[in-house]
Amino acid sequence: MVNIKFPSLTNNWKNIKLDKVLLVALVLILALGLLAQSSVAQGRFFSKQIILILLGIPIFYLGYSIPTEVIKRTWWLGYGFSVLLLLFVLFKGTESLGAQRWLCFGKFCVQPSEPAKIAAIIALAYWFDQHKPKSLFEIIKAGFIILLIPFALIFKQPDLGTSMVLVAIFFSMVYWAGAKLAQVLVLLSPLIISITSSLSTRAFSLPEFTLFEHSIIPACSVLGIITICLICLFLAIYHKIWRSIFKTIAFGFYTIFAFFIALIGRPIAWGILKPYQQKRLSIFLDPQTDPSGAGYNIIQSLLAVGSGGLWGQGYKTGRLTQGLFVPEQHTDFIFSSIAEEWGFMGALVLLIVFATICFRLFLLIKGLDDSFCKLLVVGVLTFLCFHVCVNIGMNIGLMPVTGVPLPFISYGGTALWVCLFSLGITQRIYADNIGNSMFK
Repeated sequence: MVNIKFPSLTNNWKNIKLDKVLLVALVLILALGLLAQSSVAQGRFFSKQIILILLGIPIFYLGYSIPTEVIKRTWWLGYGFSVLLLLFVLFKGTESLGAQRWLCFGKFCVQPSEPAKIAAIIALAYWFDQHKPKSLFEIIKAGFIILLIPFALIFKQPDLGTSMVLVAIFFSMVYWAGAKLAQVLVLLSPLIISITSSLSTRAFSLPEFTLFEHSIIPACSVLGIITICLICLFLAIYHKIWRSIFKTIAFGFYTIFAFFIALIGRPIAWGILKPYQQKRLSIFLDPQTDPSGAGYNIIQSLLAVGSGGLWGQGYKTGRLTQGLFVPEQHTDFIFSSIAEEWGFMGALVLLIVFATICFRLFLLIKGLDDSFCKLLVVGVLTFLCFHVCVNIGMNIGLMPVTGVPLPFISYGGTALWVCLFSLGITQRIYADNIGNSMFK
Protein backbone atom coordinates (compact mmCIF):
# COMPACT_ATOMS: atom_id res chain seq x y z
CA MET A 1 0.00 0.00 0.00
CA VAL A 2 1.13 3.55 -0.74
CA ASN A 3 1.45 5.73 2.34
CA ILE A 4 -0.14 9.00 1.21
CA LYS A 5 0.90 12.10 3.16
CA PHE A 6 -0.58 15.33 1.94
CA PRO A 7 1.51 18.45 2.61
CA SER A 8 0.06 20.86 5.11
CA LEU A 9 -1.18 24.27 4.04
CA THR A 10 -0.13 25.62 7.41
CA ASN A 11 3.60 25.28 6.70
CA ASN A 12 5.34 28.62 6.90
CA TRP A 13 7.26 30.01 3.91
CA LYS A 14 10.67 28.77 5.09
CA ASN A 15 9.45 25.19 5.51
CA ILE A 16 7.49 24.87 2.28
CA LYS A 17 9.30 22.46 -0.04
CA LEU A 18 8.86 24.37 -3.28
CA ASP A 19 11.32 25.72 -5.80
CA LYS A 20 10.93 29.31 -4.66
CA VAL A 21 12.65 30.71 -7.75
CA LEU A 22 10.14 28.92 -9.97
CA LEU A 23 7.28 29.93 -7.70
CA VAL A 24 8.25 33.62 -7.90
CA ALA A 25 8.56 33.34 -11.69
CA LEU A 26 5.12 31.72 -11.83
CA VAL A 27 3.55 34.52 -9.79
CA LEU A 28 5.25 37.09 -12.03
CA ILE A 29 4.05 35.46 -15.24
CA LEU A 30 0.47 35.30 -13.92
CA ALA A 31 0.68 38.97 -12.91
CA LEU A 32 2.01 39.91 -16.35
CA GLY A 33 -0.81 37.94 -17.90
CA LEU A 34 -3.39 39.81 -15.86
CA LEU A 35 -1.76 43.10 -16.78
CA ALA A 36 -1.99 42.19 -20.45
CA GLN A 37 -5.60 41.01 -20.13
CA SER A 38 -6.63 44.31 -18.55
CA SER A 39 -5.43 46.08 -21.70
CA VAL A 40 -6.32 43.78 -24.60
CA ALA A 41 -9.87 43.34 -25.91
CA GLN A 42 -10.76 46.48 -23.93
CA GLY A 43 -10.33 44.52 -20.70
CA ARG A 44 -13.42 42.36 -21.27
CA PHE A 45 -11.71 39.20 -20.03
CA PHE A 46 -9.74 40.67 -17.13
CA SER A 47 -12.17 39.84 -14.32
CA LYS A 48 -12.80 36.37 -15.76
CA GLN A 49 -9.07 35.69 -15.89
CA ILE A 50 -8.75 36.66 -12.21
CA ILE A 51 -11.43 34.11 -11.34
CA LEU A 52 -9.72 31.45 -13.45
CA ILE A 53 -6.40 32.08 -11.68
CA LEU A 54 -8.05 31.92 -8.26
CA LEU A 55 -9.64 28.60 -9.23
CA GLY A 56 -6.26 27.48 -10.54
CA ILE A 57 -4.52 27.89 -7.16
CA PRO A 58 -6.19 24.80 -5.60
CA ILE A 59 -5.56 22.94 -8.86
CA PHE A 60 -1.85 23.73 -8.54
CA TYR A 61 -1.98 22.54 -4.94
CA LEU A 62 -3.78 19.37 -6.03
CA GLY A 63 -0.93 18.56 -8.41
CA TYR A 64 1.53 19.24 -5.58
CA SER A 65 -0.41 17.12 -3.10
CA ILE A 66 -0.61 13.88 -5.07
CA PRO A 67 2.39 11.66 -4.29
CA THR A 68 4.44 10.71 -7.33
CA GLU A 69 4.00 7.03 -6.58
CA VAL A 70 0.22 7.43 -6.76
CA ILE A 71 0.52 9.20 -10.12
CA LYS A 72 2.70 6.36 -11.38
CA ARG A 73 0.37 3.59 -10.23
CA THR A 74 -2.80 5.25 -11.48
CA TRP A 75 -1.48 6.49 -14.85
CA TRP A 76 -4.04 4.37 -16.69
CA LEU A 77 -6.92 6.04 -14.84
CA GLY A 78 -6.09 9.57 -16.02
CA TYR A 79 -5.18 8.35 -19.49
CA GLY A 80 -8.40 6.36 -19.87
CA PHE A 81 -10.54 9.21 -18.57
CA SER A 82 -8.93 11.69 -20.99
CA VAL A 83 -9.60 9.34 -23.91
CA LEU A 84 -13.24 8.99 -22.84
CA LEU A 85 -13.57 12.79 -22.74
CA LEU A 86 -12.08 13.05 -26.23
CA LEU A 87 -14.53 10.42 -27.48
CA PHE A 88 -17.38 12.32 -25.87
CA VAL A 89 -16.26 15.49 -27.66
CA LEU A 90 -16.32 13.61 -30.95
CA PHE A 91 -20.01 12.80 -30.57
CA LYS A 92 -21.42 15.45 -28.20
CA GLY A 93 -18.93 18.29 -28.34
CA THR A 94 -19.81 21.91 -29.01
CA GLU A 95 -18.69 23.27 -32.37
CA SER A 96 -17.20 26.73 -32.77
CA LEU A 97 -15.25 28.35 -35.62
CA GLY A 98 -15.35 25.12 -37.62
CA ALA A 99 -13.90 22.93 -34.86
CA GLN A 100 -15.60 20.61 -32.37
CA ARG A 101 -13.27 20.83 -29.35
CA TRP A 102 -15.35 21.78 -26.32
CA LEU A 103 -17.69 20.17 -23.82
CA CYS A 104 -20.16 22.72 -22.51
CA PHE A 105 -22.33 22.44 -19.42
CA GLY A 106 -24.48 25.53 -19.60
CA LYS A 107 -22.09 28.47 -19.78
CA PHE A 108 -19.16 26.45 -18.43
CA CYS A 109 -16.98 24.93 -21.17
CA VAL A 110 -13.86 22.78 -21.00
CA GLN A 111 -11.47 21.66 -23.73
CA PRO A 112 -10.58 17.97 -23.12
CA SER A 113 -7.58 18.10 -25.46
CA GLU A 114 -5.76 20.17 -22.81
CA PRO A 115 -5.85 17.61 -19.94
CA ALA A 116 -5.07 14.95 -22.56
CA LYS A 117 -1.57 16.47 -22.78
CA ILE A 118 -0.68 15.83 -19.14
CA ALA A 119 -2.41 12.43 -19.26
CA ALA A 120 -0.25 11.49 -22.26
CA ILE A 121 2.88 12.75 -20.49
CA ILE A 122 2.18 10.60 -17.43
CA ALA A 123 1.36 7.55 -19.58
CA LEU A 124 4.52 7.95 -21.68
CA ALA A 125 6.65 8.46 -18.55
CA TYR A 126 5.30 5.20 -17.12
CA TRP A 127 5.73 3.32 -20.40
CA PHE A 128 9.32 4.40 -21.01
CA ASP A 129 10.17 3.79 -17.35
CA GLN A 130 9.09 0.17 -17.86
CA HIS A 131 10.17 -0.28 -21.52
CA LYS A 132 13.41 1.39 -22.56
CA PRO A 133 13.30 2.47 -26.24
CA LYS A 134 16.32 0.52 -27.49
CA SER A 135 15.09 -0.03 -31.05
CA LEU A 136 12.96 1.68 -33.69
CA PHE A 137 10.33 -1.01 -33.24
CA GLU A 138 9.98 -0.30 -29.51
CA ILE A 139 9.67 3.44 -30.18
CA ILE A 140 7.02 2.90 -32.84
CA LYS A 141 5.17 0.44 -30.57
CA ALA A 142 5.04 3.04 -27.78
CA GLY A 143 3.67 5.60 -30.23
CA PHE A 144 0.90 3.27 -31.37
CA ILE A 145 -0.06 2.04 -27.90
CA ILE A 146 0.07 5.33 -25.98
CA LEU A 147 -0.13 8.22 -28.42
CA LEU A 148 -2.13 7.07 -31.44
CA ILE A 149 -5.62 7.21 -29.89
CA PRO A 150 -5.44 10.70 -28.30
CA PHE A 151 -3.55 12.04 -31.32
CA ALA A 152 -6.18 10.73 -33.76
CA LEU A 153 -9.11 11.99 -31.68
CA ILE A 154 -7.59 15.46 -31.30
CA PHE A 155 -6.61 15.66 -34.97
CA LYS A 156 -10.19 14.70 -35.88
CA GLN A 157 -11.68 17.70 -33.99
CA PRO A 158 -9.66 19.19 -35.86
CA ASP A 159 -6.88 20.64 -33.68
CA LEU A 160 -3.58 20.59 -35.54
CA GLY A 161 -1.75 22.64 -32.90
CA THR A 162 -2.47 20.29 -29.98
CA SER A 163 -1.72 17.28 -32.19
CA MET A 164 1.73 18.69 -32.88
CA VAL A 165 2.22 19.33 -29.14
CA LEU A 166 1.71 15.60 -28.52
CA VAL A 167 4.25 14.75 -31.23
CA ALA A 168 6.83 17.10 -29.70
CA ILE A 169 6.23 15.65 -26.23
CA PHE A 170 6.59 12.10 -27.54
CA PHE A 171 9.91 12.62 -29.30
CA SER A 172 11.52 14.61 -26.49
CA MET A 173 10.53 11.94 -23.95
CA VAL A 174 11.74 9.18 -26.30
CA TYR A 175 15.14 10.85 -26.52
CA TRP A 176 15.46 11.39 -22.76
CA ALA A 177 14.34 7.79 -22.18
CA GLY A 178 17.44 6.57 -23.99
CA ALA A 179 16.67 6.51 -27.72
CA LYS A 180 19.54 7.42 -30.02
CA LEU A 181 19.53 10.68 -31.95
CA ALA A 182 19.70 8.76 -35.24
CA GLN A 183 16.53 6.82 -34.33
CA VAL A 184 14.65 10.01 -33.53
CA LEU A 185 15.87 11.60 -36.75
CA VAL A 186 14.73 8.61 -38.85
CA LEU A 187 11.24 8.76 -37.35
CA LEU A 188 11.00 12.54 -37.73
CA SER A 189 12.51 12.61 -41.23
CA PRO A 190 9.21 12.00 -43.11
CA LEU A 191 7.74 15.12 -41.50
CA ILE A 192 10.90 17.17 -42.04
CA ILE A 193 11.26 16.06 -45.65
CA SER A 194 7.56 16.62 -46.41
CA ILE A 195 7.84 20.21 -45.20
CA THR A 196 11.13 21.11 -46.86
CA SER A 197 10.21 19.44 -50.15
CA SER A 198 7.29 21.87 -50.49
CA LEU A 199 9.42 24.97 -49.87
CA SER A 200 11.65 26.95 -52.28
CA THR A 201 11.73 26.39 -56.05
CA ARG A 202 10.95 23.02 -57.61
CA ALA A 203 13.88 20.85 -58.58
CA PHE A 204 11.73 18.44 -60.58
CA SER A 205 8.18 17.03 -60.80
CA LEU A 206 6.47 13.90 -62.15
CA PRO A 207 3.16 13.39 -64.02
CA GLU A 208 -0.05 14.00 -62.09
CA PHE A 209 -2.19 11.09 -60.82
CA THR A 210 -5.30 10.60 -58.64
CA LEU A 211 -5.26 8.95 -55.21
CA PHE A 212 -8.41 8.60 -53.07
CA GLU A 213 -10.16 11.28 -55.14
CA HIS A 214 -7.25 13.68 -54.56
CA SER A 215 -5.17 14.99 -57.42
CA ILE A 216 -1.48 14.36 -56.64
CA ILE A 217 1.39 16.13 -58.42
CA PRO A 218 4.66 14.48 -57.28
CA ALA A 219 7.25 17.22 -56.91
CA CYS A 220 10.33 18.01 -54.87
CA SER A 221 12.03 21.32 -54.17
CA VAL A 222 15.72 22.13 -54.10
CA LEU A 223 15.53 22.51 -50.32
CA GLY A 224 13.94 19.05 -50.08
CA ILE A 225 16.81 17.46 -51.97
CA ILE A 226 19.37 19.25 -49.80
CA THR A 227 17.54 18.04 -46.67
CA ILE A 228 17.52 14.43 -47.88
CA CYS A 229 21.23 14.60 -48.70
CA LEU A 230 22.11 16.01 -45.27
CA ILE A 231 20.01 13.42 -43.40
CA CYS A 232 21.38 10.55 -45.46
CA LEU A 233 24.96 11.79 -45.01
CA PHE A 234 24.50 11.99 -41.24
CA LEU A 235 22.98 8.48 -41.06
CA ALA A 236 25.67 7.01 -43.31
CA ILE A 237 28.48 8.40 -41.14
CA TYR A 238 26.70 7.69 -37.85
CA HIS A 239 26.02 4.03 -38.69
CA LYS A 240 29.25 3.56 -40.72
CA ILE A 241 27.28 1.78 -43.42
CA TRP A 242 30.42 0.75 -45.31
CA ARG A 243 31.26 -1.75 -42.57
CA SER A 244 28.20 -3.96 -43.13
CA ILE A 245 26.36 -5.10 -46.25
CA PHE A 246 23.12 -5.20 -44.23
CA LYS A 247 23.55 -1.56 -43.19
CA THR A 248 24.32 -0.60 -46.79
CA ILE A 249 21.14 -2.28 -48.09
CA ALA A 250 19.03 -0.72 -45.29
CA PHE A 251 20.52 2.67 -46.08
CA GLY A 252 19.63 2.22 -49.76
CA PHE A 253 16.01 1.41 -48.92
CA TYR A 254 15.83 4.43 -46.60
CA THR A 255 17.16 6.74 -49.33
CA ILE A 256 14.49 5.48 -51.76
CA PHE A 257 11.85 5.95 -49.06
CA ALA A 258 13.08 9.50 -48.37
CA PHE A 259 12.71 10.51 -52.02
CA PHE A 260 9.29 8.81 -52.14
CA ILE A 261 8.17 10.92 -49.15
CA ALA A 262 9.64 14.04 -50.76
CA LEU A 263 7.58 13.46 -53.90
CA ILE A 264 4.18 12.53 -52.52
CA GLY A 265 4.36 13.04 -48.73
CA ARG A 266 3.27 16.67 -48.78
CA PRO A 267 0.43 16.21 -51.32
CA ILE A 268 -1.04 13.30 -49.33
CA ALA A 269 -0.70 15.12 -45.99
CA TRP A 270 -2.20 18.20 -47.61
CA GLY A 271 -5.28 16.22 -48.63
CA ILE A 272 -5.83 15.12 -45.02
CA LEU A 273 -6.03 18.69 -43.72
CA LYS A 274 -9.24 20.69 -43.57
CA PRO A 275 -9.60 23.55 -46.11
CA TYR A 276 -9.10 26.25 -43.45
CA GLN A 277 -5.95 24.48 -42.23
CA GLN A 278 -4.62 24.37 -45.77
CA LYS A 279 -5.35 28.08 -46.10
CA ARG A 280 -3.51 28.87 -42.87
CA LEU A 281 -0.42 26.95 -43.94
CA SER A 282 -0.33 28.39 -47.45
CA ILE A 283 -0.96 31.95 -46.29
CA PHE A 284 1.89 31.60 -43.76
CA LEU A 285 4.40 31.64 -46.63
CA ASP A 286 2.94 34.83 -48.14
CA PRO A 287 0.24 36.63 -46.11
CA GLN A 288 -0.03 39.36 -48.77
CA THR A 289 -1.77 36.97 -51.16
CA ASP A 290 -4.95 37.45 -49.10
CA PRO A 291 -4.39 40.56 -46.93
CA SER A 292 -8.05 41.10 -46.04
CA GLY A 293 -8.85 37.41 -45.54
CA ALA A 294 -6.70 34.55 -44.28
CA GLY A 295 -3.57 36.72 -44.18
CA TYR A 296 -5.18 39.47 -42.11
CA ASN A 297 -4.30 37.97 -38.71
CA ILE A 298 -0.60 37.56 -39.47
CA ILE A 299 -0.29 40.99 -41.12
CA GLN A 300 -1.93 42.83 -38.19
CA SER A 301 0.15 40.87 -35.70
CA LEU A 302 3.39 41.75 -37.51
CA LEU A 303 2.36 45.41 -37.70
CA ALA A 304 1.64 45.46 -33.96
CA VAL A 305 4.97 43.83 -33.07
CA GLY A 306 6.87 46.18 -35.37
CA SER A 307 5.12 49.33 -34.15
CA GLY A 308 6.11 48.58 -30.54
CA GLY A 309 9.74 49.51 -31.12
CA LEU A 310 12.16 49.35 -28.21
CA TRP A 311 9.98 50.67 -25.37
CA GLY A 312 6.47 50.25 -26.79
CA GLN A 313 3.63 52.70 -27.36
CA GLY A 314 2.56 52.58 -23.72
CA TYR A 315 0.18 50.61 -21.56
CA LYS A 316 -3.36 50.74 -22.97
CA THR A 317 -2.23 53.12 -25.74
CA GLY A 318 -1.36 50.67 -28.53
CA ARG A 319 -3.07 51.92 -31.69
CA LEU A 320 -3.66 48.49 -33.20
CA THR A 321 -4.46 46.81 -29.89
CA GLN A 322 -6.85 49.44 -28.58
CA GLY A 323 -8.41 49.85 -32.03
CA LEU A 324 -9.11 46.09 -31.99
CA PHE A 325 -7.19 45.62 -35.23
CA VAL A 326 -5.17 42.78 -33.69
CA PRO A 327 -7.39 39.67 -33.96
CA GLU A 328 -7.95 37.28 -31.05
CA GLN A 329 -5.75 39.57 -28.97
CA HIS A 330 -6.83 38.00 -25.68
CA THR A 331 -5.84 34.47 -26.76
CA ASP A 332 -3.71 33.49 -29.77
CA PHE A 333 -2.27 36.94 -30.57
CA ILE A 334 -1.82 38.37 -27.10
CA PHE A 335 1.96 38.46 -27.54
CA SER A 336 1.71 40.89 -30.46
CA SER A 337 -0.42 43.20 -28.29
CA ILE A 338 2.16 42.98 -25.50
CA ALA A 339 4.96 43.74 -27.98
CA GLU A 340 3.08 46.78 -29.31
CA GLU A 341 2.35 48.33 -25.90
CA TRP A 342 5.39 47.14 -23.93
CA GLY A 343 7.92 47.13 -26.77
CA PHE A 344 10.94 44.91 -27.21
CA MET A 345 12.06 45.43 -23.61
CA GLY A 346 8.68 44.45 -22.20
CA ALA A 347 8.52 41.37 -24.41
CA LEU A 348 12.07 40.52 -23.34
CA VAL A 349 11.07 40.64 -19.67
CA LEU A 350 8.21 38.26 -20.44
CA LEU A 351 10.59 35.87 -22.21
CA ILE A 352 13.09 36.02 -19.33
CA VAL A 353 10.37 34.98 -16.87
CA PHE A 354 9.35 32.11 -19.16
CA ALA A 355 13.01 31.12 -19.53
CA THR A 356 13.42 31.11 -15.74
CA ILE A 357 10.57 28.63 -15.33
CA CYS A 358 11.96 26.40 -18.08
CA PHE A 359 15.53 26.61 -16.73
CA ARG A 360 14.43 25.60 -13.23
CA LEU A 361 12.58 22.61 -14.68
CA PHE A 362 15.72 21.71 -16.64
CA LEU A 363 17.81 21.87 -13.45
CA LEU A 364 15.28 19.60 -11.78
CA ILE A 365 15.60 17.09 -14.63
CA LYS A 366 19.39 17.08 -14.32
CA GLY A 367 19.18 16.47 -10.58
CA LEU A 368 16.76 13.52 -10.69
CA ASP A 369 17.73 9.86 -10.59
CA ASP A 370 14.27 8.31 -10.79
CA SER A 371 13.46 7.57 -14.44
CA PHE A 372 9.69 8.08 -14.14
CA CYS A 373 10.03 11.45 -12.41
CA LYS A 374 12.70 12.62 -14.84
CA LEU A 375 10.58 11.75 -17.87
CA LEU A 376 7.49 13.36 -16.35
CA VAL A 377 9.30 16.67 -15.88
CA VAL A 378 10.78 16.37 -19.41
CA GLY A 379 7.25 16.08 -20.77
CA VAL A 380 6.03 19.12 -18.85
CA LEU A 381 9.07 21.17 -19.92
CA THR A 382 8.55 20.21 -23.57
CA PHE A 383 4.86 21.02 -23.36
CA LEU A 384 5.52 24.53 -22.01
CA CYS A 385 8.47 25.28 -24.34
CA PHE A 386 6.57 24.12 -27.41
CA HIS A 387 3.60 26.31 -26.55
CA VAL A 388 5.78 29.38 -25.97
CA CYS A 389 7.86 28.89 -29.13
CA VAL A 390 4.91 28.15 -31.43
CA ASN A 391 2.68 30.93 -30.06
CA ILE A 392 5.37 33.60 -30.26
CA GLY A 393 6.51 32.19 -33.59
CA MET A 394 3.06 32.60 -35.15
CA ASN A 395 2.80 36.12 -33.69
CA ILE A 396 5.99 37.19 -35.47
CA GLY A 397 5.37 35.27 -38.69
CA LEU A 398 7.83 32.43 -38.13
CA MET A 399 5.13 29.79 -37.58
CA PRO A 400 1.74 29.16 -39.21
CA VAL A 401 -1.33 30.04 -37.15
CA THR A 402 -2.33 26.89 -35.25
CA GLY A 403 -4.32 28.22 -32.28
CA VAL A 404 -1.72 27.31 -29.63
CA PRO A 405 -2.18 29.60 -26.56
CA LEU A 406 0.62 31.37 -24.68
CA PRO A 407 0.89 29.62 -21.28
CA PHE A 408 -0.35 31.63 -18.25
CA ILE A 409 -0.94 34.68 -20.48
CA SER A 410 -3.67 33.78 -22.98
CA TYR A 411 -7.25 33.82 -21.73
CA GLY A 412 -8.76 30.40 -21.10
CA GLY A 413 -9.52 28.20 -18.12
CA THR A 414 -8.68 24.65 -19.20
CA ALA A 415 -5.26 25.52 -20.64
CA LEU A 416 -4.34 27.61 -17.59
CA TRP A 417 -5.44 24.94 -15.13
CA VAL A 418 -3.53 22.20 -16.96
CA CYS A 419 -0.37 24.35 -16.89
CA LEU A 420 -0.78 24.99 -13.15
CA PHE A 421 -1.56 21.34 -12.41
CA SER A 422 1.51 20.27 -14.42
CA LEU A 423 3.79 22.64 -12.49
CA GLY A 424 2.20 21.40 -9.26
CA ILE A 425 3.27 17.87 -10.17
CA THR A 426 6.83 19.01 -10.87
CA GLN A 427 6.91 20.72 -7.49
CA ARG A 428 5.83 17.49 -5.81
CA ILE A 429 8.81 15.85 -7.52
CA TYR A 430 11.00 18.77 -6.40
CA ALA A 431 9.82 18.36 -2.80
CA ASP A 432 10.55 14.63 -2.84
CA ASN A 433 14.09 15.32 -4.08
CA ILE A 434 14.84 18.41 -1.99
CA GLY A 435 17.85 16.69 -0.42
CA ASN A 436 19.78 17.01 -3.65
CA SER A 437 22.59 19.50 -3.07
CA MET A 438 21.85 21.45 -6.25
CA PHE A 439 18.55 22.62 -4.77
CA LYS A 440 19.79 23.71 -1.36
